[in-house]
Amino acid sequence: MKKCGSILMLFLLMLSIPATVAASEIAILVDGENLEFEYSPLMEKGRMLVPMRDFFTAVDAEVTWDNNTRTAFAVVDDLQVSIPIGSDLPTVNGVPIAIDVPAIFKANRTYIPLRFAAEALGGDVNYNPATGTANIKTAGAPVTDTTESNKININAARLDDLLKIDGMGEAVAAEIIAYRDTSGLYKSFAEIKNVPSVTNAMFDVLTENVRIVFSEAGTGSWYGPRFHGNRTYFGEIFDMNLHTAAHPTLPLDTMVKVTYLKTGLSVWVRVNDRGPCQVRHPERIIDLSISASDLIGLTPHGLGKVKLEIVKER
Repeated sequence: MKKCGSILMLFLLMLSIPATVAASEIAILVDGENLEFEYSPLMEKGRMLVPMRDFFTAVDAEVTWDNNTRTAFAVVDDLQVSIPIGSDLPTVNGVPIAIDVPAIFKANRTYIPLRFAAEALGGDVNYNPATGTANIKTAGAPVTDTTESNKININAARLDDLLKIDGMGEAVAAEIIAYRDTSGLYKSFAEIKNVPSVTNAMFDVLTENVRIVFSEAGTGSWYGPRFHGNRTYFGEIFDMNLHTAAHPTLPLDTMVKVTYLKTGLSVWVRVNDRGPCQVRHPERIIDLSISASDLIGLTPHGLGKVKLEIVKER
């Protein structure tokens, strides 16, 4: 699967919880709010399954059950999720999404994979084994302050903002801003190391006190079946059913909120490949998996104007 000399891929950031961890001991946060379950989550084949009604009710979705087809439905805003019991192909707005562990019906409750539940909302999941906490960030979460942090946005900071950081000298602060003005906005913490006067000690201080926030607008595109199952630039397997994307320069694992300006719909994707080809398509700024493209209504058009919003916290 090659595009402009590089292999292109998409793979959604997946939640992997060790089977040795009891599901009932895991704390689940949705956009920073602790999610309480009436019935404890279950572990199935190494995956966590959560009560569907509890999960979607927490994000103000309406949940219904069709006993004839043994299918659970969740509707929130313009999003409709359909989950047949025992099927590994639930749908999101009519689009099939492959899952490795199907929904099950137990104790009069429908249990669904936590990863799929977050993915259906256009969000991502991060699991911290040290604290036993699964953090889910939905597409509706605030982009400019996803962690409600007071850290300084290094891409908008003025000299006096940086001087509020303990140990920051005026010469170093001025050089950080000058580098940004000359080379463009910082897109990764590693780029801060390119500032000559930033020592390793100062870099450690900066990563505790700053964050990276920037946006980008341009043309978005998508790809799917032709590349499904092939290896990508980073050696992963492209799965067109997962919410991922290729970007020309963003670091691997960057989470990006993509908004299709025609519909106003947004989806969170994980960048894990290079593309689109800037030689043939310099106007294109991101290449989405077809599943991500479907959720925002881009697929029928092929190309469309999109806005990217990125927040990176160290």
